Amino acid sequence: MEQNPSRETGELVVQLKDNVSVEEFVAQTGMVFVRKLKLRKDYYLFKYDRVNHKNGLDSIPVLSLETLAVSYERNRYHNNVPSEYNPTDSLFYDQFHLKNTGQYDGKTGVDANVSPAWDKGYFGKNITISILDDGVDHAHEDLSSNFMMKGSWDYCLDQNDPIGTRNDTHGTSCAGIAAATDGNGVCGLGVAPKANFNMRRILCDGSTYSDIAEALTDESQGVIHVTSNSWGPVQCDKDGCYYWTTPSFVRDAVLDAVQNGREGKGIVYVWAVGNYAEYGGNVNFARGSKIAQVIGVAAVNNDGGHSFYSSVGSAIVVSGVSSGYNSKGNYTGTRTTDRATTTSCRDDFGGTSSATPVVAGVVALILEANPNLNYWQVQQIIIETASRENLQTDNWIQNSKGFYYHEHFGFGLVDASAALDAALNWDADPTFEQFETDLQTVNKIIPDNGGSDDYLTEKIQVEKNYTIVGGVEIRISITHDFIGDIGIHLESPSGTNIDIVEPHIDYNPNLHNYPLFAKNFYGESSKGEWTIRVYDGYEDDIGTLDSYKLIFYGIPHESDPTPTPDPSGSISNFGNYSFLLSFFLLAIIQLIIF
Repeated sequence: MEQNPSRETGELVVQLKDNVSVEEFVAQTGMVFVRKLKLRKDYYLFKYDRVNHKNGLDSIPVLSLETLAVSYERNRYHNNVPSEYNPTDSLFYDQFHLKNTGQYDGKTGVDANVSPAWDKGYFGKNITISILDDGVDHAHEDLSSNFMMKGSWDYCLDQNDPIGTRNDTHGTSCAGIAAATDGNGVCGLGVAPKANFNMRRILCDGSTYSDIAEALTDESQGVIHVTSNSWGPVQCDKDGCYYWTTPSFVRDAVLDAVQNGREGKGIVYVWAVGNYAEYGGNVNFARGSKIAQVIGVAAVNNDGGHSFYSSVGSAIVVSGVSSGYNSKGNYTGTRTTDRATTTSCRDDFGGTSSATPVVAGVVALILEANPNLNYWQVQQIIIETASRENLQTDNWIQNSKGFYYHEHFGFGLVDASAALDAALNWDADPTFEQFETDLQTVNKIIPDNGGSDDYLTEKIQVEKNYTIVGGVEIRISITHDFIGDIGIHLESPSGTNIDIVEPHIDYNPNLHNYPLFAKNFYGESSKGEWTIRVYDGYEDDIGTLDSYKLIFYGIPHESDPTPTPDPSGSISNFGNYSFLLSFFLLAIIQLIIF
């Protein structure tokens, strides 16, 4: 057995020789100075540079260290205290989304891997989660100690108290998944059981999108760190699936909050991708979750399969464990808080509604560990630490930088422990920026009933070299009587290809400047020739590709991209409308919960 099996931090604790300065040590080794330790002797903490030291601390020549230092040792996470955290809450051992031991015919390890994060002493302290939903039973014994009336609001009744009605159970359950308190023996506990939360009640008759814009951004009564959104407009119904554009002022409110919220570091937005997979639902048809700066969350069942309802697509970031039918055909719901009933607990919650506050709780743990992270860095950490290990599919797309993506799961299952460790050691990243290409006017006919070899293919040369972090957005205009006939693919210069949307039932006409997102190009360069392929999956009706442009979200570089891809997929720390009026009027008030 290894003498010290505890995990390394990527740092060295160094006692320098008398004639060696910190600056000289940095110059000779390429390491990064962290700080001087508060010890009687002069010990200094240095960490390796991920760019200069591809093999971590093993990249630093021993001879250089021995020449410069009296002593040097690898820094590690200790295994001594705190001891293992064992909650006493009655439902904890049934909460497979937190710790899956195979209960309810699940698969061991298909969970948020949150227990190791708790063992390190992180519970979401001093972090505020804002939950947008239908209200909350804030007198609930498992929620009252973490609930904040300050910052809460009922946008339906225009009052401070967001308690809602006895039928408004959804928000109470979401709050319990994210931040139910621990150690009181009641129900279970949340992912971040010591985080504070407020409630913005928006899911009710009379709520408007201007209410939503305010609910998403208002920090007038205190800093909001993360918002959890288990709701959205109707994406599909029995008659088909529809393209829906988030109102521009809501989108602008989110963009302002990620730039200026949380004292300039940006509010972190977590959003459900929807429960429409049975109808062919795709996250690119609708959702706030397809804004580049937002973390879109899909759902996984308790043995690692795709939850049958969870909408698919190229704009998903990560997955959380929720309800669903497992491989044995058994349906299991998640355990959480309920409106005050005989038990005040429930075992039948689920959907992407339940997966989303799991991820919001993980974000709270990340920000407790490193409150200086900005919203892009949090998204990077979530992406780079997501796990594929226990997910039931082999159909992953690997991009040229080694990152895997799946239209069901995004980059994988959220991993609280790995994300926390990454947050504690995250380097400061360069400024994140976005740029867009010129509008490409096409006006060409799309081949009717096209197969895999019958696309309208358009290529665009991009000269700017950005490392893609937030994804690639296509703004596209298409004229077609039945827009659901159309499928769209996007291919990067390095050959990574993704289906953005596929043909489906949608009898509405046309798209105008419509935003579509692809997250799977994470880490790749924007520079080079991008290829868009558009096809018509049904015969008889002919349409045209009118125009398009690409928008890139990432880190700018002056030099050309590195030609050799990194196949490891390990943490690299890159440092990141028109449509039918009648449907618009219907959907603007028809918010539904997931």
